[in-house]
Amino acid sequence: MKIVVASMEAWKHPRAVKIAKTLVKKGHNVRLWAAPQVKIRNRLLRAVIRYLVSMFSIAICKADLFWIENIPDIIYIPLILLRKKYIYDRRSPWALEVYTETNNRVYYKLTEIIERLVMKYASSIICVSKELAKDARKFKKPVYILPNYPDANLLNYVNRNIREEQNILPSKKIVLFIGKLSIVEGANLLPQVAKALHKENAELWIVGDGPENTIVEKIIKKYPKTVKWFGWVQYKEIPNYLAASDIGIVPRNPVPNPYRRYYTYEGIQKIAEYFLFGKPVIASGIAPSKYYLVVDPHKLGEITAKVVRGEIELPNPPKLTWEKYCEPVIEKALEDLLKFG
Repeated sequence: MKIVVASMEAWKHPRAVKIAKTLVKKGHNVRLWAAPQVKIRNRLLRAVIRYLVSMFSIAICKADLFWIENIPDIIYIPLILLRKKYIYDRRSPWALEVYTETNNRVYYKLTEIIERLVMKYASSIICVSKELAKDARKFKKPVYILPNYPDANLLNYVNRNIREEQNILPSKKIVLFIGKLSIVEGANLLPQVAKALHKENAELWIVGDGPENTIVEKIIKKYPKTVKWFGWVQYKEIPNYLAASDIGIVPRNPVPNPYRRYYTYEGIQKIAEYFLFGKPVIASGIAPSKYYLVVDPHKLGEITAKVVRGEIELPNPPKLTWEKYCEPVIEKALEDLLKFG
């Protein structure tokens, strides 16, 4: 079967790459599609033009099946109009995240309509978590849960001792943030963590980049001995930072309780990556779990400092891998699609 795995930033999204690799392993002819780049300074104009170009690009792709990662769902409208067969991979609630970023109810309603439209016409729906799957079942389509767990061989990618490179003594705790520097991923909460750690025997390491990078630039100037910013790095380098760290943080801003349930260790890949490397996790603004500590976003810095001092003990992380828990789901979803159409 010829399958196109589509994602806005496919080569930056490990989930898309893992799905493509698994499909190839199962004997399918796979193409990994990413949205074309558009170089225009104006952010809004760039987004509009990129969406239009992407819609044309996906429309002319030829395949027996499309596996589409949501966000932004609008670029997949041509698949509906052309009656293409596709699996909808819902890795997060797109409309809700648009609202979190913009606080604009008009944008929220528009994106919600598009999101539901694309789900309605899918052949089947893949969800990254149990909670997202609950919403998807109302569309009367086959629904499968495919968590965002890492490849087991990620452990074998460690080829540098970054602690040694940075002259970090074993006694010093490294608190690690990995991710996009955005409001959705809690970049605005990093200053309080830096402030809380600057008197501790600890450092805050930030790996990533994004629209809110000025926040990081400011805290580096204020706490140069506490904060290290490594910028965006290739995914194959991430294991080196995971191996060097002691604690992983996943800061999220508070969202209304009915929506908080969507954000769990199943869907937030970096949590499972911390787990794979045996690193305990402190999170905020997401669903509770026995596997990590969830704190009030406004107390993230304070609690992190207490963990560093040994006043609070974090839960032991489990080992959750793509090969064990995810590949069988992909195989089952395709078998059912071929069997029942």
